[in-house]
Amino acid sequence: MNILKSHLRLYFIFGILYFLSTFMDWTYTSYFAKPLFIGAISFYYIEESRKNINYYNCIILIFFLISGVINLLEGFDYFVYVLFFNFLAYCMLLLQLIKELRHKKLYIIDKENYTSILLTFIFLACILYISSLIVFDSSFELYKVILVYDAILITFVFSAAYAYLAKPNQKNTYLIIYALITIMCELFYGIYYYYYKLDFLRFTSIFCYILSFYFLIHYFLKENDTILE
Repeated sequence: MNILKSHLRLYFIFGILYFLSTFMDWTYTSYFAKPLFIGAISFYYIEESRKNINYYNCIILIFFLISGVINLLEGFDYFVYVLFFNFLAYCMLLLQLIKELRHKKLYIIDKENYTSILLTFIFLACILYISSLIVFDSSFELYKVILVYDAILITFVFSAAYAYLAKPNQKNTYLIIYALITIMCELFYGIYYYYYKLDFLRFTSIFCYILSFYFLIHYFLKENDTILE
């Protein structure tokens, strides 16, 4: 238990250190703080899972770790690689979620949740519009890549919202919080680096990025518990 607490504690310590390093422009500090906070929360997942480690989830974490490390370079030449590894991770999350929805037959949503689904759809459509037509227009070199990337991410977020409304348990709560934090992180990142450089957007994106791993890991852990049941 002490090991578990130490890994989680290290996640918060290095996460805060990474946030401060970006705020204070401590470039070299960010180079080790970012992979360390991702590594710490990943080891927390492995230790907490014990003998029930889901290697599919571990691969997702590895993809996020690789994209996170590459993104430290913050250059357009590396942007496509960041998109690639994030895209693989989101595809795996989406496929896993769709498989669960089909397996548990979570097709039916109560009528009182129809409005929530509609509002979610409108919200995500607005996000897609902002990203595809305002932040990145058709003249952008990777425009088609961005369209596919956004489509996968938004489909994942919509599926997460659908799963939560169909079955609002603790696991799906972690999932929907992770999905919403992630899409805000991605949106603010795109706006800051490719449309309008406002420091608030950058730091909010980084904060959301750090926090997202906490909810992703706890979603994975609850998923492990569900499989055992």
